[in-house]
Amino acid sequence: MLVRIKPEDVEIGMFVHAFDGSWFDHPFWTKHFRIETAEQLLRIRNSSIDGLVIDQSRSSVAAAEPLSRAPVGRSAPSREAPLPVRREPMAFAAKAVPQRDEPRRKLGYNGECRRARQAIDRSHDAVVDMFEKARLGRAVEARRMVPLARAIGNSIERDAKALINLVRLKEKDEYTYLHSVSVCALMMNFARHLGLEEPVVQDLGVAGLLHDVGKVAISEAILNKNGSLSEGEFLSVKRHPLAGHALLESSPGVPKAALEVCLRHHEKLDGRGYPDGLRGEALSLFARMGAICDVYDAVTSDRPYKNAWTPCDALTEMKGWAGHFDEGLLDRFADSLGIYPVGTLVRLSTGELGLVMGSDGEAYEDVVVRVFFDCDTLAECAPFERAIAPSAENPRILGRDSPTFWRFPDWEMMRLELMAADLPG
Repeated sequence: MLVRIKPEDVEIGMFVHAFDGSWFDHPFWTKHFRIETAEQLLRIRNSSIDGLVIDQSRSSVAAAEPLSRAPVGRSAPSREAPLPVRREPMAFAAKAVPQRDEPRRKLGYNGECRRARQAIDRSHDAVVDMFEKARLGRAVEARRMVPLARAIGNSIERDAKALINLVRLKEKDEYTYLHSVSVCALMMNFARHLGLEEPVVQDLGVAGLLHDVGKVAISEAILNKNGSLSEGEFLSVKRHPLAGHALLESSPGVPKAALEVCLRHHEKLDGRGYPDGLRGEALSLFARMGAICDVYDAVTSDRPYKNAWTPCDALTEMKGWAGHFDEGLLDRFADSLGIYPVGTLVRLSTGELGLVMGSDGEAYEDVVVRVFFDCDTLAECAPFERAIAPSAENPRILGRDSPTFWRFPDWEMMRLELMAADLPG
């Protein structure tokens, strides 16, 4: 017998038959399993799912009363009404996680930047060495990448924004190598945000470091060309996922996730990508994550043929590329960075609502929010802007919010008017 229950009613011993919603909303890589540990229990209860289906015949604990659906209509929100901000799945370290090579001592944003720089420099040197050996036809030493990914993961665990902001500020001639380090950091941060198991997070970090190794088959002249590529040059570029996959496949100890990301990070959801033009469900979660992280770092980096986009501009543009990315997953990626496309409604730790207007700061790491609504008084206020730094504790962005919940009349028109308004001063 199948019974649908709320996440908070889950107990150890129940057998999960299915989760409500999309496959990336639930915090597990598999859909069917028995809940056996407190870790699994807490991860389900703290996930963003609305409900799940329990198979009573395969459970050792009976489910409570089935979940009945609440009515769709709702009155205007009161001060006590629960906010619809998405609850993110908690990340838990698996028992098999390797020993950390650094203590988990937090040093603040500036202190973590100094420590992150050391991890970036070590990883950059290792990636350069890997590319040079690959050009000579030598196998990739995947085991060398594991402690580097672990060091990057430790830095992200302490303060994700420090390392991710630093590695984005790469020189044009460093791009090929630091791009791999950046994708490693983005993949690990994204994977933890999705609640994937820690061994999977580590494998995806290694995947980020290895994903572009096939570029050893492309000449430096093509990689650094200022103008448009010829048809022949573009064909050379399109072969690099296959070249990289062949190299990794012949190397010992390469995680399956790294093989997948290397081969599929240029595929698109609508089938217009390469090398195989896969579409939709044929693309795994790892492939979809890799495509997002690869493009985000590329467009936020200075290249020989273009200047870097700001994080907000990058996410805004990526959101508009119909058929390129998994849209729901792209939203979760933005959430993982605490950076949102322009025009996104967000809630602040000050109890206010605002619209994301863009980026600011020396490295465009701050998010500019135009505040217009007070959640405590349930009233609009005169619009004003806050530039929220990545190291800020208050105010900080808590996450995206729902205009439907707040019953704003004609939200799209209201949003456009707010964004177009001239502010005093």
